[in-house]
Amino acid sequence: MVSFANDDAEITAAEKNNDPTAGTGDEATPEHESQPPQSIGDMIHSHFDSFQHDGNGSASSSATRVAAALRSDILSATLLMNVNDDVDDDTPPSADVNNEETTTAILHCIDSAFACIATSTSKKESWTESITSILELAAAFSCTAAAKDENAGVVARAVIARAAEFSVAEKDVIRTESCRLIGLCVGHLVEGGRPAASILKKKGSSKKKKQVAVASNNGSAADLSGWKTECLVLAATALLPRVTDKIAKVRSASISACASLFSNDAAKLQKEEEFAEISNSLQSTLLWILANDSSAANRALVAQILPTSATSTEEEEEEENNIPAIIERIKDVDVKVREAALDSLRDNVHFEEHLTEDQRVEILRMGLTKRCPATYAKTVELLCCNWLKATKFDPILLLDHLNPVLNETVCEQAAQVLLRVASTIECETCGEKGVQLVQKHFGGPEIRSMRELVLRKRSIVPTPVEKDDDVEKDADDEEDNEKEDTPSSPSLSPSLALFLRIKCDLSTNKSSTISEIITDIPTLCNLLNSHIETLIEFNNSDDYDELDEDDIAAFEDDQNFLCLQLIYMAKSSEVLEEEGSRRHFLSIMRRVLARLATPDDLVEACVKAMAAAHDKESQFLQTISEILVDVEDDDTFHSNVHDEKAIVIVRQMRIIAILSIVLESISAQMVSHPILDGFFQHLSPAITSKNAIVREHGVICLSKFCLLSDEEKVMAEFKPLLMTIAGSVEERVEVRAQAALALCDLALIHEKMLVASDDSNDDEESGGADTVPATSSIPFKDMLLEMLGHAKPGIVIIAAEITAKLLLAGRLHDPTLIAHLLLIYFDTTLISTAIAEYEEEDDIFNDDSAEVVKQVGSPVRLQQLLSIFFPTYSMSSLDANDDMMSSVGPLLTIVNEKLSGMKQADGKAMMVQKWPIAKMVEYVCYTVDLADKKKNEESEKKAVKENKKEVVETVNDGESTIENTEDHVEEAENDEKADVDAADDDVVEASSTLLASIEIAEFLSEEGGCDTAPTFYIRALAKILGSASIDIDAEDRAVLRRLKSNVSEAEYANDDGPTVKSIKKLAKLLVDVEDHSEEEEEIVPVENDANDGEDNDGDEVPKEEEDTALNDANNDSTEKENPTRPSVGSIKSSMKKNGAEGDDRRTSFNRASLADVNCY
Repeated sequence: MVSFANDDAEITAAEKNNDPTAGTGDEATPEHESQPPQSIGDMIHSHFDSFQHDGNGSASSSATRVAAALRSDILSATLLMNVNDDVDDDTPPSADVNNEETTTAILHCIDSAFACIATSTSKKESWTESITSILELAAAFSCTAAAKDENAGVVARAVIARAAEFSVAEKDVIRTESCRLIGLCVGHLVEGGRPAASILKKKGSSKKKKQVAVASNNGSAADLSGWKTECLVLAATALLPRVTDKIAKVRSASISACASLFSNDAAKLQKEEEFAEISNSLQSTLLWILANDSSAANRALVAQILPTSATSTEEEEEEENNIPAIIERIKDVDVKVREAALDSLRDNVHFEEHLTEDQRVEILRMGLTKRCPATYAKTVELLCCNWLKATKFDPILLLDHLNPVLNETVCEQAAQVLLRVASTIECETCGEKGVQLVQKHFGGPEIRSMRELVLRKRSIVPTPVEKDDDVEKDADDEEDNEKEDTPSSPSLSPSLALFLRIKCDLSTNKSSTISEIITDIPTLCNLLNSHIETLIEFNNSDDYDELDEDDIAAFEDDQNFLCLQLIYMAKSSEVLEEEGSRRHFLSIMRRVLARLATPDDLVEACVKAMAAAHDKESQFLQTISEILVDVEDDDTFHSNVHDEKAIVIVRQMRIIAILSIVLESISAQMVSHPILDGFFQHLSPAITSKNAIVREHGVICLSKFCLLSDEEKVMAEFKPLLMTIAGSVEERVEVRAQAALALCDLALIHEKMLVASDDSNDDEESGGADTVPATSSIPFKDMLLEMLGHAKPGIVIIAAEITAKLLLAGRLHDPTLIAHLLLIYFDTTLISTAIAEYEEEDDIFNDDSAEVVKQVGSPVRLQQLLSIFFPTYSMSSLDANDDMMSSVGPLLTIVNEKLSGMKQADGKAMMVQKWPIAKMVEYVCYTVDLADKKKNEESEKKAVKENKKEVVETVNDGESTIENTEDHVEEAENDEKADVDAADDDVVEASSTLLASIEIAEFLSEEGGCDTAPTFYIRALAKILGSASIDIDAEDRAVLRRLKSNVSEAEYANDDGPTVKSIKKLAKLLVDVEDHSEEEEEIVPVENDANDGEDNDGDEVPKEEEDTALNDANNDSTEKENPTRPSVGSIKSSMKKNGAEGDDRRTSFNRASLADVNCY
């Protein structure tokens, strides 16, 4: 308990120990001894002491009653004192004295409470109840007076000012409690200004009720004027810095204190300029906390208290900006924040007035996810308890607000939720959490109303029952009734069609449900034909060109959507099992597909519906073959816009669309079916069409056709055709790209696709100079190399994707291809160049980033693919890692070829933007080192597992086995260590820095390279050599001698001063490396690696090293690795010689052969 001493600066021992028997500081007096009248201060202390002893501090209503009683006692005591002193009641000095004494006493109680907090050494639970009682009573007494009582405002200002002083204390507990006190004061100030509401029913029209409500609102605003407004501004000013306090608990208390400032009653004070300014500052800060606070509890608290709905027309736009921020929190990482955001949207946001269509769809898309059951349940609660209830439990009206034509997936999820909840809401034992939350909000009548309206019988054919709505409508909905009188479709709406289709899919008793919805297949087909005819007549009408584009698109989308829903219903129904219904449906589908006037959006659904209606795939293919013939013979298509050539294009596009869907639908069992051969006759005119779009789609369809053909036919007929298209210089980029992608897919299936055609000799004899035969006969790898160096970025991007796919699949092994990919990966101008090339750049590159990445041929997609490709490829195998390392040599040559002929200024700019050679070499070394490190870690883990397995097997054999083999194991380990130690001095795996340096030194030493390479490029390479840090003691001596030889030749081959200066830095590092030409002993040649197949002169080593070299070549399993490879440009070289025992990696000679350099 808190004691109230007379001296404010003195804290008694009883206060420090929280002694409940501590007095007020006055000496005790006998009970029956006469006492003088209590002063105002003593009276206040007595009430505070009694209130904290009663333990009612948790109830704010109790504190309000005690505060009213205390105010009445003070008024009575004041009147009595005035009567005794013969002083007039209206004397101003007496009121000032009383206010001063009252304020001093209240502040004394508050100070005593905070002093107890500051000096308390016990747990918080020991003083929480007493402190809460004191702060609650202080706030209730000072802030519940009438707004017209200016004298009461003195106490309120003093209390809030004192709380503001404590809010900057160093101790976080004091700051927390001071924010709680400010929050209590704000709550009483706002609630105290609310007018009293009558519990009696008011008679009169709705117009009079609105006038009464407006009058009461105006009265509420008036009650919050005067000193209460000043106190609210003072409180908000004190809370603003605490909202961003470093302690999470302080931030939580301050955020809770701000809740009343954003209530509907306080929102009326926005007209006050000072209050509006501080309120906007608080909202801005809370919005930042909502998105960035580290405490999930604080983010959830802000989501609950932040204002969402507008209270006046002037503030509507400003306050609605908070709704997107709350919606964004549905994607928060913490489930409590997501639930708080959904609760706020359910309680404070009106479904139709405050949310746009996009916001409704976004809420459902993020909330109705199975990844988080709690978020899903809260979204179901929002959908049913707020949105569905706002539409008077009409699911069709709810789907209308979601626009199912544009948001079909979200509307499907919403319809499934509504049907499932309505079916199980009366079940008391339902285990779904979302249904349980809905049951808590609805009573019996609402549950019955929801179930009846959602599950009521509906049909695709309108009936008189559906025209008379059972739900009562308000008189103010006349505008909605006018819209319903002029629907876009005379029989069926998109929302109803979608809802009925979902009901068919979810129905457990499909026969009865489908009979209610569809009636029969002829009825459905007639309705489908009517909508298709309506759409065709609309497209051929004379007023078509005069209509607005948005209106045209809206009508066409609605009709297409209705037709698709009807087709889906027929496909999922059991009615097609009847022979008569199935034949009638197939005849309708065949007629629809054969008509060129049928919209293209219906083709896929019709083909898949036909596939589902056939029992065998061969019958389905036969029907499609007949439809293709009907399409070619159709002459009923007439249009005022299209001429004869355009009609031919429409016919070819229809054939391609049908074949593409058919080839995707049939199984692999239909490979080489006779009917498929006839499909190519319909496809070949599209491939050779003069229209580029037709050719592009024809090649795409051809690629699918090739996947269902045998290898012999692909190699004999389709590969030459695709190679010709992909290699044609005159062909459009899009068509060549599709042909190259088709060749890539076939290369992953057939190995012979990468081999040159056998008809190359015949082509040379027949013409030789003709480019088409040469293109069709060259290897696919050569074509990729040509496309990778093409001037058009579109071809380069497609070729890069294909190359990465084939390299990762193991179909190709070529360091030159990797070098080209590195150039593309580091080219920062690729995106801008690609945008400048495409004419439709707005449609390709200005979409959302997620959509851009999905598009084949996008430079953004390529950059992301290559960022994953290089490390993945290096870790895939040791050979792949070796190819990655050996790509440095081709990389240097390719960059030199691109820079040759450029001016010095242009060349330097290109090296910075497109070909940063130093970064590329550094990246290669880093990737190779990363792969080696990963390989070593996997080898160590594998060795540990094998050792554990051997130990377990040995233990299972018995203790005798362990004793017998213990000595032999120790001897074997000693022998193995001795062998490894002996091999450490002889064989060392070459580091990536050393191999890269050999490649660079070889390039600089070549006579042709130095003559053609620009000076600035030579200097850049020499600078890389000069900054290379190589551990001489940890590297193989033979490889170091090769590097030293190349460095010496590079130094002699260049006469540029800066270049020679950089090369000499590495030469000084290699000065201690023995040169084999200086050896006086007998030397023998060492055979080179046979990777290149050439008879080059081998390296010469002393006779003493011959045995070591031969032993290393014969015993590949004994070697020493350098797992910590220093990369190019590193500051310090690694001085460790940590070897990995028992690794089956290749020897250093095999590693060095990847960068094989001829020493002269």
